[in-house]
Amino acid sequence: MSKRLQPLGLENNEENRRLYRQVLFTGSKDLSNYISGVIFFHETFYQNDDNGKSFRQILKEKGIIPGIKVDKGLAPLAGTDGENTTQGLDGLGDRCAQYYKDGARFAKWRM
Repeated sequence: MSKRLQPLGLENNEENRRLYRQVLFTGSKDLSNYISGVIFFHETFYQNDDNGKSFRQILKEKGIIPGIKVDKGLAPLAGTDGENTTQGLDGLGDRCAQYYKDGARFAKWRM
């Protein structure tokens, strides 16, 4: 988000990220003509617009499927020359079950 907020002179903090996403998700009624699904990060998955409606619900009402990124990012792989490994297998089943309960209908794992 730094690439998007910095040119606008905005600090990269949770509230500015939320406001940016609010504009994206609520701006155009034609959004679903071009986007069928959105991959949320954990932070965004639980954010709401200014009226308290979740971004998941806003997109769902537009016919856009909410998804979730379930890996926990990259970490250096010991014993290598700068290679990384993806973290997040521990607790993956529980996280996926909770995200599904909360409205996610697909998941993304970065490798």
